This record gives sequence, structure tokens and C-alpha cells, in this order.
Amino acid sequence: MAGAISTRTTGVLLLLSLPVFLLALRFPRSFCRYGCPVGLLQDCGQRLRPKARKQGSGWPAVGRWLLLLTLGGALLGWPLFLWLDPLALFNGFLNAWRQPLSLATLLTGLGLPLVLLFDLLLPALWCRRLCPLGATQDLLAWPRRALRRRQVRAHPAPTPWPIGNRGRRRFLEGLLLAGGAVAARAVQAKRPPLLRPPGSLDEGRFAGVCVRCGNCAQVCPSDIIQPDLGASGFAGFLSPRLRFDADYCREDCHRCGEVCPSGAITRLSADGKRRWVIGRAVVDYDRCLLVQGRECTACLQRCPYQAIAMRSADGGFSNEPAVIADRCNGCGACEAVCPTAPTRAIQVGVAARCVDQRG
Repeated sequence: MAGAISTRTTGVLLLLSLPVFLLALRFPRSFCRYGCPVGLLQDCGQRLRPKARKQGSGWPAVGRWLLLLTLGGALLGWPLFLWLDPLALFNGFLNAWRQPLSLATLLTGLGLPLVLLFDLLLPALWCRRLCPLGATQDLLAWPRRALRRRQVRAHPAPTPWPIGNRGRRRFLEGLLLAGGAVAARAVQAKRPPLLRPPGSLDEGRFAGVCVRCGNCAQVCPSDIIQPDLGASGFAGFLSPRLRFDADYCREDCHRCGEVCPSGAITRLSADGKRRWVIGRAVVDYDRCLLVQGRECTACLQRCPYQAIAMRSADGGFSNEPAVIADRCNGCGACEAVCPTAPTRAIQVGVAARCVDQRG
């Protein structure tokens, strides 16, 4: 829901979530009890400690604050804690193990084990006080609970968002948390942008909308989508970035947008994906083998968009590769085949505006 609010779009996943919301109106926390896979794993884990005392009652409702921050930020295009959704944590864990194991993929799947370990140490605290999805269902249940109190008591029951001191505190909390989302987005916007999958939102919104589920990396046939390990700062930690170390973004593939559940990567047609500008290739002539007098035309031969041409240099006595800017979409094919090491003589950098610029 927060992802749909942030991107101002309505997708199939949002429509599929509506029955869950309607069910929560009638039966509070019904999804937590019967449908949440993280809750099922927690129940299995608690069998290791059958006499564990529940810890959820004495702790503050942090999940409510996380929910308010996420919803307030979603209105501003930055739903900060969307990645704490238990379904995203569960899916990220599964996708981490389906990929070739590395430090980056293991970090992507750490969310679910940490939640389960936390639940073993402090039983029921995650579900009762921390989980933002559980807090969402509590929010949906407030009207029904208020109506029930109205029927039981002789005087009218308070509304779900009362006007008194408690209501003012909640209103101020919401304003404060929304302000935090604005500040976080402003800090993120100042970070150097990274190469993102084709169809990605602008850098100022991408890290907030992405839920780190790993779906895009799982379906990428080139294995060029990797988790960011800190280059975009804390807010973008583990969000997907592109690396062209061994392969490139193939011109006939647009799977990443089709599997993105949050809208961080827009669905593109095959033709729209080929026109999407990921970045721009830049040649370092000090490293280029051809400029050094050695035979090499790897980037020219490999470019699928004919965006690299040879031009005369040194008054016509030598040649050097040149990038044709209006043809290059930053697919990374030239960087992947460049034989110079450890630094490639041609690399894709982030363009000033990485969108469909060629109509």
C-alpha cells in the first residue's frame, strides 16, 4: 500500500492486498494469525521454548511509529520502512539462497533470521509491538473496536483518532515522523547516484520505495543486479545496483520491472526498455589499449546499439573509440568486454537524467 501511495500507481499486488485489508476490518490481526509466513516460523521456533513468557505488553508500540513514518513518507515519495514488511523479509531470504552465495546475497537474506532470533530472545515482541504490518491491521481494527465500545458503554466511546491530548500527541507524532522522512530523503538526494535497473525511480525516491526483496536480482539472466553495500549510504543499504563486471543488461530482457512488488522499478515494454537510458559510457583514453598502439576493438564489436565508433586521432595517424551519446543507453556491454584490468578503459557512469530520452 505504501509503495502504491509513493509511486501514485495501482498494480495487481495492491488489488490482491485489498481482501487482506477487508478481512482485517472484520477479524483483527487475522493475517498475522493465519497467513503470515514469518509468524508461522516464529510459532515453530517457540516450540524450542514452550514455557517462554510473552514480552509484548510492556514495550512501546514502535510498530505504530514505523507505520506512521512509512505512510507519511509515502505521501512524500519516501516510505522509509517499507522494507520491514514481513513478506518482503521472507521473500528476500528465499531469493538470497537461490542466487550464487556471496557476502552481498547473504546480507540480503539476513532480515528474516534476525527477526526469528529476536523472537526467541523476546517472545511475541516483534509481532505485538514492532511489526509495521501488524500495526496496519491494528489501525484498520480501530473503527470496529470504537463501535464495540460505543455499544457497551452508556456514553459515546472516543473516536479512533480522538481530539483530546492523546489525539494531539498522535497528530504531532505523525508530523514529526513525516518530517523525518523528508530529512532522510533530502540526505539521500545528496548522495552520488548509482546505476540502477532500467525503469527505476529517481535516486531520491528509489531507496525508500525498494523493499530489498531480491526479486530483480533473482530473475536477471546476466547476474548484473547486486545489493549495494553502502555506496548510497544507510538509506540505500542492500538496494539493487548494476555492476558490469562480467555481463551487461541485455537488450531483449525487461524482467526486473515485471517482478518488482513495490513499484521501485517501473514495468517497461521490451521496446521501452531498449530506449531507457541507464547511464552513459565514458572512455578513459589513458587506459585504452587502442590508443596505446595495441590492437583492440572489443567495445566496438560488442555494442548492441552501434553507439561506439572509431574516430581519427593524432592528425589521422591513429584511431580511438568514441561514444555516440544519443545512441548509448548504458547497457554495459562495452565495459563487460573491455580487456584492461583491474580498471576498465571504458565504464558506464550515471547520466544526468537516466530516463527514456530518445522518444
